[in-house]
Amino acid sequence: MGQIGEIGMLKTNISQRVAVVALLIVSTFAVAGLTPVTVPSESFAVAQGLGNDPISGCFKSIGEGYVGKTAGAIQNWNASRQNFVSLLTTDSTIKLMNENIAHNGFPEDPAKPITDTLGIWNLLNNGNMTQYDRFHLFFNEVNHNLADARPGFTHVQQIALSRCISDEVNTLGPTPVY
Repeated sequence: MGQIGEIGMLKTNISQRVAVVALLIVSTFAVAGLTPVTVPSESFAVAQGLGNDPISGCFKSIGEGYVGKTAGAIQNWNASRQNFVSLLTTDSTIKLMNENIAHNGFPEDPAKPITDTLGIWNLLNNGNMTQYDRFHLFFNEVNHNLADARPGFTHVQQIALSRCISDEVNTLGPTPVY
């Protein structure tokens, strides 16, 4: 009987040790999972006014997946994205679409300047936008500006961004007017 009792206590001690080690491992991973990690696109997104719109989401996902983690790669990516956003907000075709399609030009509905990707997304969601406006005019301008953004996205980044933005635009339902 004494030996059986000792074996039972030994099993209990081992079980407690395993539980303590397991708890230590789980808590280590929990703390690591809760620790905020800054990725190349997040800090820049705040600085550039990129929000939670799907176009910003494309930049975040491509930035996390296709950008090297060296200082030079991150700097190139951030500069390229900043230039792309500035090209979109000053693009003459998108500006005309905003003034003539999304707004009627009357004083009660003035066209506000587009200053960020959320403004672009809101333009795309406007009820006066046709499928042609969304998929031809806008998409051509996006691709043109991706190519013009300097110092420049890599070819793979351009393709991935273009595809992501196109997929997001394809999720928009038909407009009420057209």
